[in-house]
Amino acid sequence: MAKIKDILSLMREFAPESATEPGFDDNVGLIIGSENGETNKVVLCLDCTETVVNEAQSTGAKLIISHHPAIFRGVRKITDEDPTGRMVLASTRSDITVYSAHTNLDFCKGGINDYVADLMGLSNVKPMEMVDGICVGRIGKRNPISLSAFVKELSEKFDDSYVCVTDNGNEKIENVAVVNGGGGDINFINKAIQLGADCYVTADMSHHVRLYASQSGFPVVIMQHYTMEAIYISELAKRLSAMAMERNLCVDFIVSKSERNPVKQEVL
Repeated sequence: MAKIKDILSLMREFAPESATEPGFDDNVGLIIGSENGETNKVVLCLDCTETVVNEAQSTGAKLIISHHPAIFRGVRKITDEDPTGRMVLASTRSDITVYSAHTNLDFCKGGINDYVADLMGLSNVKPMEMVDGICVGRIGKRNPISLSAFVKELSEKFDDSYVCVTDNGNEKIENVAVVNGGGGDINFINKAIQLGADCYVTADMSHHVRLYASQSGFPVVIMQHYTMEAIYISELAKRLSAMAMERNLCVDFIVSKSERNPVKQEVL
């Protein structure tokens, strides 16, 4: 058995809790439970739900590490009347600790932004910007490809049937800017244009931001939040396993098998 606090020290070393997105009210670190226990199994997931907690309980894991904060916004009550309350109650009843690494895992070296950029075939990858020492977003160069072929490639690599693109822009894609997950901000679009990107890739973009990109004549590729980030969880398991072995910690990092994309992908 390994001490939970020793396992979490690996996560904190890899993605420091202080390195969250500047100006963003994030909620990272220990969310539920205690670091004082022991476990030899850890369940890794994108979202800690009641289903994932039940999965951890069935495997004997006493620690869950999620990417998205298990509790994100203010909570005024914990009851079984809503999904968050049921998740918290299930974890406490099973004595399962829940830890979350959010934007600090997005932007750290070897984190989700770097992994996504690698899957996109980008080289000479650099941060889109440095803010208070945090590497926000990535930009890099890839082999030239048409915009439509690039969208098709992303759909296949990320198993995402709903990749879409704004209707204007350069058909030749070579310089690509990316912010995984919720990067649907006009400031990111302007930064990508300023850096000479041929397109910007992210998820979670409102109508008005899409309209801004379209009117700017700049192509934005929009993926699903789940598909853009869930693909990284197995990579995180590999990295934490290697770190644990270096420190002689006997821990099995398990990628959640019960977690599902909340959007059912069907082409009607």
